[in-house]
Amino acid sequence: MRRLCLLFTAICFWAAASVACAYGKTAADLYPQEVSLEDMQQEAIAFIDETMRMSGDTRRYTVEKVSIPRILRAPEGAVSFVPSLPYGVRFWGNTAVYMDVLVDGVPFRTIKCQFKVHVFDRVAVAARPIVAGQPISASDYRFDEQEVGARGQNFLTEQDEIVGKVLSRSVSIGSPLLRTLLKTPNILKAGAPVTLISRVNGVAVKIDGIALEAGHVGDIIRVKNATSKKVLRGRIVDEATVEIVHN
Repeated sequence: MRRLCLLFTAICFWAAASVACAYGKTAADLYPQEVSLEDMQQEAIAFIDETMRMSGDTRRYTVEKVSIPRILRAPEGAVSFVPSLPYGVRFWGNTAVYMDVLVDGVPFRTIKCQFKVHVFDRVAVAARPIVAGQPISASDYRFDEQEVGARGQNFLTEQDEIVGKVLSRSVSIGSPLLRTLLKTPNILKAGAPVTLISRVNGVAVKIDGIALEAGHVGDIIRVKNATSKKVLRGRIVDEATVEIVHN
């Protein structure tokens, strides 16, 4: 409703300007006051700052102007602004701040200002080349401040998330260690001797076997009965035990 009222008011101002032009008056005659766009820009940025503060986001950020009008004229009177962020603060693309321009408290028009919000965080990056599958030690990475944008949740910020894990692909010095690349190392390697446990009617039978695939605890892999050479499927219990899965 508020937007409709502002739109109606803007149409009325436009109609008045058209009538004035028809009688020999210019838009500058009708709107003699040049609005301070610097003031409008500062109020828009202040509103972004307040919205970020209210959200509880403590990461460092900067605001870059993308577009605001080059000139704005208004009728005589006290100019004020009412900002709004209908789409919120975006960390990708542009953040649109809509500035309702009021003259003596009366809505005059709405201006769309666009900004880029750059968000930074202290994230883990490779201190040396890290090979895929190599367990990560504390000396393999360091924490640097980088722009994280909308992918902030994919960056690693805590040491206990990293040490002992492996990456699914190799990374070079300075590359961020992303959550989507991090894996728990295989607890069992292909070719390792294992104890196979088969449970039938509540009775557990243990036999010697060989893991045919690598995997983590809980993974289902192929194993071979060392005596019969039969290939079976089993769930990894620990680094030396696989429980046979009966279909």
